[in-house]
Amino acid sequence: MVTAGAVRALALADFRERRRRPGYLAVLLGTLGLGLLAAPVGDSRWQVFQVSDHLGRYTSGYVGTVTALGGAVWLSLAGFGITRGTVARDERTGVGQVLAATPLSRLAYLAGKFLSNLLVLGSMLLALAGTALAVQLLKGDSDDVDVVRLLLPYVLITLPLLAAVAGCAVLFDTVPGLRDGPGMLLWSVLWLTSVLGAQASRGYDLLGMRLITASIRSVIAASGYPAETVEFGVGLTADNRVRGSFDWPGLGPGEAGGLLGHAGLTAAVAVALALTGAAWFHRFDRAASPVRRPARQAGSPGCPASPGSPASPGAPASGPTASGPAAFDLDPARMTPAETAPSRAGGTLLAATAGELRVLVQGRRLWWAGTLGLALLAAVTRPDGPTHAVLPFAMLWPVLLWSRMGHRTDGGSVGELLAACPAPARRLLAGLLAGVVLALAVAAVPIARLLAAGQLRAVAAALAGVLLVPALALLCGTVTRGPRLFQSLYPMLWYGMVNHLAGLDFLGVDPDRGPAPAAVAATAAALALGALALEAIRESTR
Repeated sequence: MVTAGAVRALALADFRERRRRPGYLAVLLGTLGLGLLAAPVGDSRWQVFQVSDHLGRYTSGYVGTVTALGGAVWLSLAGFGITRGTVARDERTGVGQVLAATPLSRLAYLAGKFLSNLLVLGSMLLALAGTALAVQLLKGDSDDVDVVRLLLPYVLITLPLLAAVAGCAVLFDTVPGLRDGPGMLLWSVLWLTSVLGAQASRGYDLLGMRLITASIRSVIAASGYPAETVEFGVGLTADNRVRGSFDWPGLGPGEAGGLLGHAGLTAAVAVALALTGAAWFHRFDRAASPVRRPARQAGSPGCPASPGSPASPGAPASGPTASGPAAFDLDPARMTPAETAPSRAGGTLLAATAGELRVLVQGRRLWWAGTLGLALLAAVTRPDGPTHAVLPFAMLWPVLLWSRMGHRTDGGSVGELLAACPAPARRLLAGLLAGVVLALAVAAVPIARLLAAGQLRAVAAALAGVLLVPALALLCGTVTRGPRLFQSLYPMLWYGMVNHLAGLDFLGVDPDRGPAPAAVAATAAALALGALALEAIRESTR
């Protein structure tokens, strides 16, 4: 019988292994940066929790609430990207087969994975709470530190939500078809409809917004301001129209009592989601696993040699000599050195780009059908003023292909083989060009329609975005050696763009507020140079 200690040991071992990965560090740094944006120390007008044209004084309750809400929004998407995939990795590396030889049950294994996911997300949440405390002390609005009011939003709002994220990550790891990119896209849709939709007045109050807003309204109304005109929202925006401030102490133990039932229900759902995966999890039984196994070669153990195939060990050789398999008999007299003509750098880069493009679109026949459909839709849709309505959706379609840039997921020894080749910068540059070709493939028709309509600035903005997204994908893949950071980050960037967040409008959807195309192109160049520099550092220390 497996004890709770075995589950705890499995969770701790998995957490210690995952916290050493680049993806963990990238999301952790993003979490700390979000804490500084949610409660800026200087005069920045960036906000994560908006209260119309008001700003709250930095009390423990206010700082804890705004950073906890920001952490809930960010970690529920980016955290899901770094917690999923552990079951598939155990199966791929052989760790699962080792665990299958132990008395560890399916439920115990999934419970260990759930706890490991919760430890990963909880460690980031703990770092965010430390950032909130530091921000309050640095800002100097209030030196009275109330630990209870600072931590209550984390415990009653953010932590239960992250537990649900951890449970969904385990469930997605076990359900066939949801392990890879489609699962991340499905989660992005769920995130948009549940986490961001929680701000709707009639939706399920996943973030506890009704209790928080009611408490803040009462404080603002007490100051004589018409509280019925105050609107609330969670999301990264910048507003320079601050007309007033309010002194909100935060949620106390009495007020927050209404969130206890919500937190308990969310935690129970999280555990149920994680354990539901046992219906599809076959405890690494290869015969029942949906993952296809490579075909055994003739002559390997368990597979008899077919006629004409190399003999297995101990069997008579089938070739002209008995010293080894006939397939390896070589005539030294007929061996001549290979003659290769010197190739030009441009031809080599073009061939490498074509190869990288084939790798990106490998096995994606339906993707081309979707690209054709978007092109036809863009061809019959007239530009809507200075932009084209199809362009943003066209630039979302290749997200799974772009996420394969900068790394070789499940590539076996391909990475080691490529590491022995010269010019790593040329390989990355070829991968970047392949990503740009994909972007042009989906954006060419909308750009052509804008050009025909005389919208030259919109064309320049679209071309700058065509450069930016592959450069971002290349940097994310190079940093983390995996697809999940880009799959988590880009939907958030895209969502901010289509919601007219000026600083994130990389396609010029709102040309009057978005950044200049030259600035977007310069950012793309900086991201690409960052990826090249990182790869050069790795090569120099290899």
